[in-house]
Amino acid sequence: MIYNLCFWFIMFLLYSVVGYVVEIINLTIMTKKPVWNRGFLIGPYLPIYGVGCLFMIFFLTRYENDLIALFIMGAFFCTLLEYFTSLVMEKIFKLRWWDYSNYKFNLNGRVCLLNSFLFGIGGIIVIRVLNPFLSWLVYLMPSIVTIWIGILLLIVFVIDFIVSCYITNNLKINFSKYLHVDATAKIKKEVTQALKKNILLTSRLLKAFPGVSSANQKFMDFLKLFQSAEKEISVLKMGKKKNHD
Repeated sequence: MIYNLCFWFIMFLLYSVVGYVVEIINLTIMTKKPVWNRGFLIGPYLPIYGVGCLFMIFFLTRYENDLIALFIMGAFFCTLLEYFTSLVMEKIFKLRWWDYSNYKFNLNGRVCLLNSFLFGIGGIIVIRVLNPFLSWLVYLMPSIVTIWIGILLLIVFVIDFIVSCYITNNLKINFSKYLHVDATAKIKKEVTQALKKNILLTSRLLKAFPGVSSANQKFMDFLKLFQSAEKEISVLKMGKKKNHD
């Protein structure tokens, strides 16, 4: 029982890492500049890919010899997963983490036809190629090693999740008290204080989602102020360093 749980958790993380690599390669090609940070968590993994791949392995492996059925069902279920993940994260954090509004045939900006097509192709690759290979690699390890590695990775993942949620919640600002007034300086002060507390992790989170949007324009203004404050802090630090030299 413990071995099976550890085995599948390791598989989950492996697929999450694969998804992370796919995302940064795709964004690097699209933006024509290196992209290294991606995802909600601090570590180099995207759990939505891990969940999607495990779902396909558990429920779609029976269709591995029917490529058309595998493509359609992989596209459908992964698109459904992406839509509800976007919806839930927006409800929790009041943020739209990705937005496909500029893509043709999108649904509320949460999913789009292009991604659904890629999910279908990905489903075929996962079931026919990746899963046999990755399963073979993990099975090569002795049972006790698999268990210990699984437990250690779970601890790291849980800590990462807690810290990431804490930081993201700290990015929220109550704008109701700033309505109809020029509160730029006040908001900027709050942003600077947030940066001083979590400058490395919050900076990483914003870079991971360069196209992040929110349910209202006010939060977008906050993000712009956040990034502006970060640049000013960097400039001040460089100035102090030069004066000391």
